[in-house]
Amino acid sequence: MKKAFSLLELALSLVILGILITILINPAMYIYNYSFNVKKSSEIFFDLNQALLSMEKIYNSCLNAIFTSNSFECYMSANDDIFYDLSLKKLNFSGIILENNESFFSPKSNLYFIENGISEGILSNYKDMHSMKKLKIYTSDYMYIYDIKNSKIYKILVDDREKINFFDESFSGFYTILYAYIKVYLKNKNIYMQIDDLNHNKQVFLLAQNISKLIFKHDGELLKITICSNTQNRCLDKWMLL
Repeated sequence: MKKAFSLLELALSLVILGILITILINPAMYIYNYSFNVKKSSEIFFDLNQALLSMEKIYNSCLNAIFTSNSFECYMSANDDIFYDLSLKKLNFSGIILENNESFFSPKSNLYFIENGISEGILSNYKDMHSMKKLKIYTSDYMYIYDIKNSKIYKILVDDREKINFFDESFSGFYTILYAYIKVYLKNKNIYMQIDDLNHNKQVFLLAQNISKLIFKHDGELLKITICSNTQNRCLDKWMLL
């Protein structure tokens, strides 16, 4: 009888222990799942925000931006160059072109020069950007400038720091250097950036992955960008001045 009672006590103890374990495990699992979801959501919002910041930086370098519902494209001004560090600001990516007896020059522009046996200047950096593996293997010595007053693009051949030869039409006045034609678009749930060197050579880079929506919408003088994650259907908005 005593042995049977001991077995009953053991069985009851095991049942009670199982109940206690279940009671303790459920909150722990809930807390773990909640923490995991919060962390995942934070990571998603971080990625969405980084994508928005990248697009904002690209847009701030734009001239004559064209929008569709899920893409934008524009000429990229070198004044707000997104590919280089601030040390290149000394190169004067904007300036004025003057005419002297049918020859054209841009004072203090540092378009192209040799220093310590190395090619330097705006043309050199243009080649860096568009050549493969930064080897400056780029066949064209042409660049493109933007006539600020008339919103027109001109093709130029650079001779030295200041001298310019126009490929076709010419002008004198204020300009800014163009580095590329940029297109940002959504395709197959990824956001891509296409870079065209204006000589019909294109490269494509991945900006963001697992994106279900990318929407550009005008609202008066403002541009609203909406981006949504394909993972948890979370969305983030950003407003910018047009």
